[in-house]
Amino acid sequence: MKTGYAARKREELLKKLKTTFGKITNISTGIEANFSKKSLDKMTSAKALEKSKANGFTLDEHFELAEKIKPLYESAILITLHGNLKNPDDPNVISIKRFVSAAILKSGKKADVLITVKESIANGHKIYSIELDEINKASERFRGLSDAAETANRATKTPHVDNSIIADIAEKSSEA
Repeated sequence: MKTGYAARKREELLKKLKTTFGKITNISTGIEANFSKKSLDKMTSAKALEKSKANGFTLDEHFELAEKIKPLYESAILITLHGNLKNPDDPNVISIKRFVSAAILKSGKKADVLITVKESIANGHKIYSIELDEINKASERFRGLSDAAETANRATKTPHVDNSIIADIAEKSSEA
């Protein structure tokens, strides 16, 4: 068993979030994504922690917002979706969706929480990972991927997705 600080934080988070495992519905899209121990392990992995750290957040800040995955995913906005870029030949993966939710840490610091949801034939939608980013940085990274990005009207300037994109993916999902 790993005994480092991150491993201890993971164990604490597991105890707190066990009752959250199961389906969580995103309000704006109606997409139900499964959240499991595997999801929790992935979103608190060294790689996920490093991404948040590279964006100016601490390990504690990452875990603080990971604990709020349910309300963050429920209120998140879908900002982009694409195929499996890392393994395009994998016939099981239908799409990778990126959601963003604005959050305020206990310290008062603001963050965009990027939530990755993987849709596969075998498992449906699964919450795959999270990454903390500075407000507006996340939306700037995905600008141009949605016609609605220019007209978004949120305090964080996080873009809303064009519903036609969702319809296209839903159509592809039903064909699979």
